[in-house]
Amino acid sequence: MSMTIAVATARISRQLPEAEVSLDSALLASAQLMETILLTSGQEGQEPYARQAALMRLARAQCLLIESQNNMLRLHEEMLGIGKEIKAVGDDDGNCPKPTGLLERAPLRRIA
Repeated sequence: MSMTIAVATARISRQLPEAEVSLDSALLASAQLMETILLTSGQEGQEPYARQAALMRLARAQCLLIESQNNMLRLHEEMLGIGKEIKAVGDDDGNCPKPTGLLERAPLRRIA
C-alpha cells in the first residue's frame, strides 16, 4: 500500500517524537526499578549479593535503551535530512534536534 509524501511526512512527524518519548519513559522506568531493587537489597536476612545477577541484567537493559535512544536520534537526523532533500519538511517549528554530528562520527563501540 502506497501513501503520498504529505501523508508519510505527517505520520513520521507524529510517530518519531512519540517513539523518542517512549524510549525516555522506558529508561526512566528502569531507573526507578533499579532504585527500588537497591533500596530493598539486603533486607529480611537476604545475602548481600543475592540480587546481583538481576541488577546486572537490568543495567544491561539500560545500556541497550541508551543505545536505542542514540539510534533514534540518528534516525531523526536522517529523516530530517531526507525530508529537507525532497522538500517535504523545513523544521520551521524547531521541533527537531539540532545536528549533533552523530552521523559523521565513527560508530560507538559496544562496552558490554
